[in-house]
Amino acid sequence: MSRPDPPNAGAAGASDDAPLRVDELRHGLSGLALGNPLIYFPAVDSTNTYASALARAGAAEGALVVTDHQTAGRGRIGRVWKPLPNQQLILSLLLRPTFPAHYLMMASALAVTEAIEATTPLRVGIKWPNDVLINGRKVCGILIETGDGAAVVGMGLNVNGSLASDPELAARATTLAAEAGAPIPREPLAIALISRLDDLYRQLSTGGPAAQNAVRDRWRARLITLGRRATIHQTPQRTDALEGFAVDVNSDGALLLRLDDGQLLTVTWGDVE
Repeated sequence: MSRPDPPNAGAAGASDDAPLRVDELRHGLSGLALGNPLIYFPAVDSTNTYASALARAGAAEGALVVTDHQTAGRGRIGRVWKPLPNQQLILSLLLRPTFPAHYLMMASALAVTEAIEATTPLRVGIKWPNDVLINGRKVCGILIETGDGAAVVGMGLNVNGSLASDPELAARATTLAAEAGAPIPREPLAIALISRLDDLYRQLSTGGPAAQNAVRDRWRARLITLGRRATIHQTPQRTDALEGFAVDVNSDGALLLRLDDGQLLTVTWGDVE
């Protein structure tokens, strides 16, 4: 099977930070089911786009696409990705799960939070469904795209650098380095992240309902949304929004929102304030 050409790959962009040490990544991921092969580009349009092309070409699961600079990334609900060349951890994994996709969403968010806490002094939470936050500001977004029996898990984690030059963005997003007060090596973080996702994915693939319930419970325990008032925006274009009290999540990970009129609404998609 031949690999597709990278979409509009170019120079990594000006930055004083060193590119990822790809040999260190490959060594740290050797022996795992996920993360092999590792495909690295100094710059690429979108790691999800490239991984999706691999899926259409019939690639086996486990392929990991990594870049130092994503020039046309995208987030959930049509959002545009804010690039910080050579300072973020940007990757996409090609998977072919045999379990429901909402467990993959939970496992991905869990892997990010556990990897951050294993490699930094920081403590993190999850805003439903899978945004990773520190002190109320987003540090990582996850975009999962499915089709034709494959799932591409894209992650964008703000590791180093600062968002201070964009005050509007800095009010709602941050970087690990800004929160920790020191630069964070990206390679150990990436290895920890993929290692944890590899373990969770194996559990979900082989452990049946017991493993699925365990992952769901671990994910639920980290949700900072529960027990608070919440506003749910379901598309950027709509001015109306759902407002109520975030009571819980159900077995599928949907948010149970108690509206002000007392109605209990099951929300499967949206962005929470």
